Parts: sequence; C-alpha cells; structure tokens
Amino acid sequence: MATYQNASTQYLTNPHLPSTVYAYRLLGPLSSPKTPDNEPPLLFLPHFRGTMDLIDPLLINSLARTRRVLLIDYGGVGKSRGEVARTAGGVAAQILSFLRLADFHVVDLLGFSVGSRIAQLVALNAEASGTGVRVRKLIVAGGTANPTPSNGIVGPSPERDELVPKLAAAPMLPFESFHTLFFSPDEVGRKACLKWWARLKERNEQTSGEKISPWVDEGYTSWDDAKAIHAQASQLSTFDTADTSVGNEGSFDRLKEWEGPVLVANGSDDFMVPTINSFTTAQQLKKGKLIIYPNSGHGFLYQYAEEFAADVEYFLTHAE
Repeated sequence: MATYQNASTQYLTNPHLPSTVYAYRLLGPLSSPKTPDNEPPLLFLPHFRGTMDLIDPLLINSLARTRRVLLIDYGGVGKSRGEVARTAGGVAAQILSFLRLADFHVVDLLGFSVGSRIAQLVALNAEASGTGVRVRKLIVAGGTANPTPSNGIVGPSPERDELVPKLAAAPMLPFESFHTLFFSPDEVGRKACLKWWARLKERNEQTSGEKISPWVDEGYTSWDDAKAIHAQASQLSTFDTADTSVGNEGSFDRLKEWEGPVLVANGSDDFMVPTINSFTTAQQLKKGKLIIYPNSGHGFLYQYAEEFAADVEYFLTHAE
C-alpha cells in the first residue's frame, strides 16, 4: 500500500487546455472500485502556499489506513502546471474539472485553511458545474464561511491581522513563523510544532524517488516575482468580499442550502481564523457538526493528527 512517504505522483493533462497539467497522488487501500457511493476517496486540499509534498505524513497516513486519500497540487502550484487561479471559485472550478477528467465522480472533501474555502465552493458549485461530480461529505478544517456586513464572521485582532501577512507571505517560512501561525504560543504548542516540523522531512527524494516541492514562491527576491502568492491572496480577498446572494465565489448564505453532512473543526485559539467563526459557520448548516480541539491553534489537525483522523473517519462512516 502506498504511503505518504513513497506514493508516486501521477499527472493528468487537461485535453481542453493542454497547458494545464494536474499533479496528484492516490494512496491507501486500492482494492475497491474507484468511486462507489458508499466509500468515495477523500480529497485533501491544503493551505496557503502549501503543496502535497508539505502535508503532515502522520495525518495523511492515519486517514489512509481505512480509505483512499487523494492529494493534489492546485493549478500552477507545486508539481502542477498552468495558471494559478485568482479567485477561490476559479480554483474550485479547476478541482471539479480535474475530478471529472480523473473519473472521480463522487468524493468526500477535506479542506484546510484556504483549502477549506475552496472545498466549500467545490461542494456548493458542483451541481451547476456540469462536470457530473458530487461531494458527498465535507470537512472544513481551520476555515470559515465568507464574512458579510452582519453575519458574525470576524477577522483576527488588529495585532494578529498585521502580523499574519508579514509571516505567511514572507520569502521564507521558518519554524518560528509556523509556531506563531499554526500552534499555541506556549511550550505545548512549541513541542507540537517541532514534532510536525520533523515529520515534514519524512517524504524526501530518497523515500519517494522524486524531488520535493518547496513552499509556494519560497525564496522569492522581489515581491513582484511572488506571482503565485499574489494569486492565492486574491483567492482569499475575493472569497471574503463575495456577495453570496449572486455568483459562486462565497459560501455563507448558500451553506444552509447544502444537504450533505459537514464537519467543522478548529483549534481552541486560531491565530488567523478566529475560532468563533467555526461556530458561526456550523450554525448555517443543516447537518453540521463542530469539534474544537483544546490548547491548539490553526494547525490543530497536525497537533492532533491521529485523533483528528479518527474523528474524520467516524464522521465519514456514520454521518448521514
């Protein structure tokens, strides 16, 4: 069975847009049919500047013990080629196109951080996309629906709001930046970050036979050269300013219409996406379940990798 450390990358060219090549991996049990309604693959969508080479191996392998897990690099990111979409809805359209081309017609979907915004739009826009793809169950991790003037979705404190882009969009992403952004500021958070940081090195050229992709635009020397970061920041801003009464870029007003089960999860004090937003988002859902993990932040799913994977597995198996 392929693991996160050794799974081979597969490539799929969009025949309608040959400059777009999707890089993806499938791991976990592979003996069952590709897309049965009772056990579709779980697609994981990563965070801002993330690639499928830089996800927690413990989390992915724990998820893949009992089901197939599908990883992908967004268009123009990591090992994928093409344009980096400038809106979250644009990325969602790319994901839906990939799923159709790869013959994954039913999926479960786990989005983390920016990936959770995209995941919401994949689920909400699937029916109208004409791709024939359906999202069965959705997990929103460290994410939120989009804010409107009066819906209660809030941004981080002014001090945190000022610091987030300085750290998250910097040329380099060292340990200390992730400790601040993803984990609690105490010794518990530091130890959790150190363990995760070490696990990131478990997939390497020796274990996989492939070169490892860096963080998006890592090491850029001019802000003008950080084109993918600019595009991903635009994805956030278009999502956050979307009018959800029209179009397909926002989610808040539309979530109450979605019929599928949704698990919303976060740490107890998310530095970037205030934890209260997870509660507000869950309130919009017909079939929403909320889990908050103690003494943790945005990266709770890495701090509690095995526990979160078990909670996801129970949700995917039992939620109706």
